[in-house]
Amino acid sequence: MQRLMVEIKDKIILSYTNLSEDFEQHPQKYFRRIGLLLSCSFLLTAAMFFLPSKIKEAQVDTLIYSSIHSEKLQPLPFSSAHQEITDSRAISVMFSLPKGELYKQVVDIFEDPQQSSELNRTIFFYPLVYDTPELEQRYGIEKDKVTIIFFDGGEERNRLVLSDENKEELERTLVPALNRLPLINIKQLEKELANGEQSEETTESTLE
Repeated sequence: MQRLMVEIKDKIILSYTNLSEDFEQHPQKYFRRIGLLLSCSFLLTAAMFFLPSKIKEAQVDTLIYSSIHSEKLQPLPFSSAHQEITDSRAISVMFSLPKGELYKQVVDIFEDPQQSSELNRTIFFYPLVYDTPELEQRYGIEKDKVTIIFFDGGEERNRLVLSDENKEELERTLVPALNRLPLINIKQLEKELANGEQSEETTESTLE
């Protein structure tokens, strides 16, 4: 056993000596190998970060977006959806699970030529298929409902929430509601107008 250990030790020392001598004679060869190893490591690390998102995007494009045939319901670039919402000056986004009766009914309305022609803007679709709890928290939505939010400069200005309770009226009410979505909330406007009138009355009373 001791003899075997000595032989192994001698082989290790000999290999190290040969390697050191070879490195001194041909240093560029080893630097190239080190550079190649670092390059491969970098590419592998980059692939670990970027490939999953690309795979997810390809799955969404193939399984979900390809089944929608409406000019007024367009896919939101899946891998850059948050950035698109933040950077857009004004954008309306529909958040929904890509399944269920309510979802199908909404898509059917978008694909109806008459309904689509009456819609005055494009709605972008963000399907809830990955990281759904995170999206629910970020945008204040519920996965069992269809939520359409109007963003102005990346900030939410108004929203329309659809549920099974109002699906019987959707064919008649959805398009008009979407056309009004970018408008300021009527109750908020009435409140601001009322506050303005009260301020004017107070000013007039003070002057008198």
